[in-house]
Amino acid sequence: MPSCKGLSLDHMYYAMDHLHEHANEVEHALFWHTANLFNRDVVLVYYDTTSVSFYIDNEDEGQEGLRKFGQAKEGYWAPQVVVALAVTAEGLPVRSWVFPGSTSDVDTVKQAREDLRGWNLHRALFVADSGMNSETIERTLHGRAASIF
Repeated sequence: MPSCKGLSLDHMYYAMDHLHEHANEVEHALFWHTANLFNRDVVLVYYDTTSVSFYIDNEDEGQEGLRKFGQAKEGYWAPQVVVALAVTAEGLPVRSWVFPGSTSDVDTVKQAREDLRGWNLHRALFVADSGMNSETIERTLHGRAASIF
């Protein structure tokens, strides 16, 4: 684009770092702006996770690294990340997360619940596949799956 001639790749990286620092506020503002724009009454929120594995020999070092060994979808252990997404009944994204590959489903649910508290969502329905269904997650949700957020 002609208007971007003065921008360098480093400028883009700095902008991404700045957005990442404020990701919670940005996602919250974008979601509610979009929901209002499309006149969506947010009554239900669906949540699910998936993993993305990498064909590398080692996981990322340190606690800050995201690629950690976990059970890949194909059944083998591999460095991976866990991606989670919350959407409305119409499929409008609410919020997304990327967790280290060794993060359990229970821990992703705890984090999602904590992050979405205060978003003024009327009610949230926890929809999960059988692999995520467990007593531990049910206890995490206080036995009230219809109001986790």
